[in-house]
Amino acid sequence: MIIRIENSPHSCKARAGQTILLALARTGVVLSAPCGGRNRCGKCKVRLVSGQVSGEIPDEKSMIRACVAVPASDIVIDCIENYSVISSELDLESPGKKQLPGSTIPSPVRAGVALDIGTTTVSARLIDLDTNKILETISEFNNQRSFGADIMSRIDGAMNGKTNELFKLINTQTERILVAFIEKWNLKRIEKLIVSGNTCMLHLFLNTDPSGMGTVPFTPVFLNEKETTGRQLGLSTESVMLLPSIAAFIGADITGGLAALDILNGTQPSLYIDIGTNGEMALFNKGNIFCCSAATGPAFEGAEISCGMSAISGAISAVELVNKTDIEITTIGNAPARGICGSGLIDAVSIMLKQGIIDETGYMENHPDGYPIAPGVTIINRDIRQFQLAKSAVYSGVKILCKKASLEFVDIKSVHIAGGFGFFINRKNSIDVGLLPKEFIDRISIHGNMSLRGAEELLASKSFIEKCREIISRCSVIDLSADPDFMDEFAGNMGFSIQEGTHSITANPPPAFD
Repeated sequence: MIIRIENSPHSCKARAGQTILLALARTGVVLSAPCGGRNRCGKCKVRLVSGQVSGEIPDEKSMIRACVAVPASDIVIDCIENYSVISSELDLESPGKKQLPGSTIPSPVRAGVALDIGTTTVSARLIDLDTNKILETISEFNNQRSFGADIMSRIDGAMNGKTNELFKLINTQTERILVAFIEKWNLKRIEKLIVSGNTCMLHLFLNTDPSGMGTVPFTPVFLNEKETTGRQLGLSTESVMLLPSIAAFIGADITGGLAALDILNGTQPSLYIDIGTNGEMALFNKGNIFCCSAATGPAFEGAEISCGMSAISGAISAVELVNKTDIEITTIGNAPARGICGSGLIDAVSIMLKQGIIDETGYMENHPDGYPIAPGVTIINRDIRQFQLAKSAVYSGVKILCKKASLEFVDIKSVHIAGGFGFFINRKNSIDVGLLPKEFIDRISIHGNMSLRGAEELLASKSFIEKCREIISRCSVIDLSADPDFMDEFAGNMGFSIQEGTHSITANPPPAFD
């Protein structure tokens, strides 16, 4: 059967019994499927323009779930801009050296690339190796996302024999980015590629099966730094080096971030948190580092939220209450609201608590249809439950680390929040909803992509790898799943703390939208 995408030159063949999602992914057309095609999130929907499918009945708008629907004839679909295309044929020839059009920055003589492979996004930064100046940064969705939004969905894919497919997706994406840099900046070559990311992503980058991380005792194939050549991976770079990881679920993104912060030279207790599809955190005290990974699920990336989405154009990134009753939103890129990302969700939950829309348990008694934040964007009770799971995992993880280090919350003098999530987070609201302890209110500093920063630092100095090794040698990894206190903490931190007088006795009605 042939699948064609409306108003697009792209098409593919579907094998017998193959879903639309899988058929597209195998031929380089990537749909977003946060649940990994397990028929849970409904975010891989496409519009059936013509033809017949089995396994799914189109709704009144002809929408079908790509992870369920199997072509029963040749079909035409409209992906509603919910896809990206991986080029399988790349022109690797670089044009002659010349000045960039309209630019006063000359092409670098020597260039390197720092690459952060996140579960959700891939970010690459071109660096002039002679000046250490940043020339350009490219960020885009990780093309493995059709296999799921979180780390475990990728590991599940590997356990089902899809390691090579996952490798090809990230390998092709990386090569396309490298070629884009080469062509735009008229480079003779890229000397070095430094790669950071979580442990699973680094395994898949080297076409190494991460299945051992899917079951107890969660054993990765490697944790140490890796060096290879671009030729061995089919990449347009002379050399490739991967930063070392700490544990199966505490990756090189944390190692590089801690080293870039020069955490070991600190004199007071400090906490490092990277909140994404996984909540990785490290607590430094007196030369020792206690670290853990909290299974937050992908709620903060939008995957388990009914109107959730990643922090891209059109995502509601901030929600404010104006005049005690009116809701005012901010979207990324000032685009029309398409959904809500993690920082916006924190704000929305904070407002709902203050307005009495949800109670201490998270229940919305008077709003069975949910609470509308913007036209087409509504927070429902299931979203609150998913949020509670994620926020409790982070808070409880921090509490366990403090216990291991014999510290109280008040003893922690600096809190570093890393990653794209932190750019938009409202500090006070994150405390009001119970994501972080109230003692942190004046101690939080926001950092950008510290994983990418770590890769940059290694490009600039070979000695940076020694910092990474020293950090790993100081780390004690806490397995929260095996910690006897964690589940008690997790259950106890699920609820919300509502102070007297902070909300009305009768919940305000939801706002009306034209």
